[in-house]
Amino acid sequence: MKLHLLKIVLFSLLVVAIVGCKSEINSPDKANTDAAELLKFETVESDLALLKGGGMPLPEGDAVFSIGWNEIFRPFNDDSSIKGMAFAVAFGDRITESPDFPRFGIDMGTINIQYAGNQIEMHKMFHQRRGIAYSLFRRPFGGSDVLLEYLPSTDYTFNISGSEKFAATTVTLTSPAALIDITSHNHGDLIDSQQDLTITWSGGNPDGKIAIRVMPHFQPPQDGGMGGMNGGHNLGHIPPPPPGPHPGRAIVKILDNNPGQFTFTAEQIQNLISEFDADKIVVDVSQFDFGEVQNDEKVLHTAMRNSSSVMINVQ
Repeated sequence: MKLHLLKIVLFSLLVVAIVGCKSEINSPDKANTDAAELLKFETVESDLALLKGGGMPLPEGDAVFSIGWNEIFRPFNDDSSIKGMAFAVAFGDRITESPDFPRFGIDMGTINIQYAGNQIEMHKMFHQRRGIAYSLFRRPFGGSDVLLEYLPSTDYTFNISGSEKFAATTVTLTSPAALIDITSHNHGDLIDSQQDLTITWSGGNPDGKIAIRVMPHFQPPQDGGMGGMNGGHNLGHIPPPPPGPHPGRAIVKILDNNPGQFTFTAEQIQNLISEFDADKIVVDVSQFDFGEVQNDEKVLHTAMRNSSSVMINVQ
């Protein structure tokens, strides 16, 4: 009798444990958290794709170190300060399913960026589908007290402590003498999605390639609804997209020179915002200064990015 009761109790506990685990695995909160974490890596993937389009020989090489200012994924605080952005990733041997993040990122220890007597520690990010990457901010378009100050023609050094898979080293990039500036629009300007969108900018090398990227910015409704996801219908098992920019939906154009302007058609803008019913877009104009260094028989690519970006309201 006692043995029979014990079996019943153990079976009941097993059922509760299985149901509890299933509920946790399939819960919307866990799905949203996973999507938000993966979004951090999507920003790096989008940047890697942009660097590749601009001429960096990816996926060849073992690591990428990049610095830029006023870029698309920077925090938008309510001030006019020039905001620096940086990311770093070293690739291992294990393959991912992403064409723009082709191999899992490996641990490089602690990374600090040093310049003009200042030092800023980068955040180490991890995702089970991407591995490890480093970023200056915890998440794009979030508030941040960390500010990588722009100083013209100044050395910025990644100080890498190293790990078992990556030898300690330093990587130095030099900032541009002046930054590109978008002149056609300011933050918060309102545009009509029924009209073509012409972006103009000043600065940059006149002969260097220009990369232009436009992506939707999703903001959930105040009532907690789904917004434009699935045409405004919550299917229950599909979580809403995390708020913020969505680099996986970006339009990217690479220009062979620097004409100072480019026009997107109204149809392109409408298609871009329709999936999420986004009421904002973010436009980024970039030019790159590429380099390459060796470390312990590894090839490290570098990119100093001269960028400008604006967030624009769409009606």
